[in-house]
Amino acid sequence: MWSRESRESRQDGGRVADGSTPERFAGDLFLDLAAKGWLVVEPGEAARVIAELEHTLEVVRSRAHRIEVSRRLRTAAGDDIHPDVDRLVVDAVFAEQIMSGSWERALVELPKYIEAFRMAARNTSPREP
Repeated sequence: MWSRESRESRQDGGRVADGSTPERFAGDLFLDLAAKGWLVVEPGEAARVIAELEHTLEVVRSRAHRIEVSRRLRTAAGDDIHPDVDRLVVDAVFAEQIMSGSWERALVELPKYIEAFRMAARNTSPREP
């Protein structure tokens, strides 16, 4: 059951009392749990999760790269910008505003998740006969 504070927090876009937003990533937590042996995942399942995380990381890298390229194009073109390029810039700025810096944060956090799942797969104990 959700407490009143957590319901209000969710209804307010995830904002907490001090006006900040709650952490969306837990890479350090996952790494800590895996290092202590508390995160345990069967190797096959870990491989599946790692593959999905690596794919997600590549998508995020691609989008972050597009945002950077669009910034450079806009700066270089000034007022003399082709409509197709202008559309790329607008799309990139819109995506960046929606994600509010999450692309860059994901680039830091996703590798932590990947490493944590690699460690978690090694944490499985051999099955006894």
